[in-house]
Amino acid sequence: MSPAPRLGTRTIREPVQLPEPTHDVARALKEVMHSFRTIVEGEIRARGEALSFAHAMLMMSLAREPGLSGAQVARRQQVTAQTMNVLLRNLESAGFAVREPNPENRRADRWFLTHDGLRHLEQGRLIADEVMRKMLVPLTAKDTDRLCELLQRCAMALHGIQDAKSDAA
Repeated sequence: MSPAPRLGTRTIREPVQLPEPTHDVARALKEVMHSFRTIVEGEIRARGEALSFAHAMLMMSLAREPGLSGAQVARRQQVTAQTMNVLLRNLESAGFAVREPNPENRRADRWFLTHDGLRHLEQGRLIADEVMRKMLVPLTAKDTDRLCELLQRCAMALHGIQDAKSDAA
């Protein structure tokens, strides 16, 4: 006979009523980002491209900051080095990025976008811009500006929390 389970390890089989946040901003942001990403990737794939939203974000980083190492771009994209390595190799095999040895650090290659990669990125940006335009139709230009301002203020507040934790460590 099995021992009786401890109180904290018993299975909950009935729904639990949890308090709803007054303003569930995190859920709304997740919903918007998930839908935006899904629609953009669907449009890109409908045009015969096989790369993802993550690839597009990576190509934007390489376009803005040529010569980043895999570790640097992984930190900027907030993914693991292993995930970034897979994304970079995919871009390399598609001819959208090339790597070169880093003269300052032999263990870390530098990554660069190719002209084909830039063309692909520009096509993806057109698709994303069109989806963004459609998403913002219900808002006025003033609403859109205000939304961006408020989200930037939220991001700054979150960065402040991160910085405070880093300083305390």
